[in-house]
Amino acid sequence: MRYLVTGATGFVGGHLVRHLAERGDQITALVRDGRRVPGARLAPGDLRTGEGLDDALRDVDRVIHLAGITKSADPRAYTAVNTDGTRRLRDAVAGLPVPPRLVYCSSLAASGPGRRRRAEEPPVPVSLYGRSKLGGELALRESAGQVPAVTIRPPIVYGPGDREFLPRLVGAVRTGLLPAVGRPGPRHYCLIHVDDLCRALIAAADPATAPGTHHVCDGTEHRWDDIGAAVAAVLRRRAPRVVHIPAPLAAAAARLAGRSSMLNPDKVAEARHPAWTCAPSDTLPFGPATPLAEGLRASLTG
Repeated sequence: MRYLVTGATGFVGGHLVRHLAERGDQITALVRDGRRVPGARLAPGDLRTGEGLDDALRDVDRVIHLAGITKSADPRAYTAVNTDGTRRLRDAVAGLPVPPRLVYCSSLAASGPGRRRRAEEPPVPVSLYGRSKLGGELALRESAGQVPAVTIRPPIVYGPGDREFLPRLVGAVRTGLLPAVGRPGPRHYCLIHVDDLCRALIAAADPATAPGTHHVCDGTEHRWDDIGAAVAAVLRRRAPRVVHIPAPLAAAAARLAGRSSMLNPDKVAEARHPAWTCAPSDTLPFGPATPLAEGLRASLTG
């Protein structure tokens, strides 16, 4: 099979390219900065302008769209890339004589906070990032009759090469303090190992999978303190103590840090909600294979 992958130089993209290469698939990687992608043909292009998309899509059977912005100093960049960039890719796909299946890696942030959120529930995003990812989903729905599209909404993604979630947890374990924004009380999150997410994306690219939106995760609602304790167990350290930070204080600190920082107003808008969990899709032919303890051990000691 011949795949176009956007965002191939990112955390998930690097793992996805490896999975596809191991299957013997041919891979074209849309790249904007000239970086190499081992195992893939490079196609220079830019979702912000649409430049290079026609060439990148030549002779492609499947498209997996990972490229996106998760934090930015310019709030307008979220829409420019996550929403408008997805619309440009959709238009380029729709213009082909036989449009290839397009798999869009969205985010649980597009669905919004809550426990056991289902994909069919009305979305209630609370951040610029979540609204921009939802905008990309809506752009695909507008062309449902032209472009066979499938949306995957993962929760927190972790694994080898993760530069955000796991490093923050490791730092918290080493200090003995696990921060949580908002009022005291239990906090619940869903997670998915990056290899499981790659398998879900590949399953979504199969024509046997019905178009639509699917939630994926490891099947467990994890308490925040349990996640911290699991990381501590791998590092052979004492479990960190959860420290609740008042939302106004966190928001003030985020404004000082700036939007390009890990602590930014957009992330605080999400973090103040105590639950981000989902009900996995029962129509996607996929099942998670990596329990949290095993995934953390491989990611932190491998």
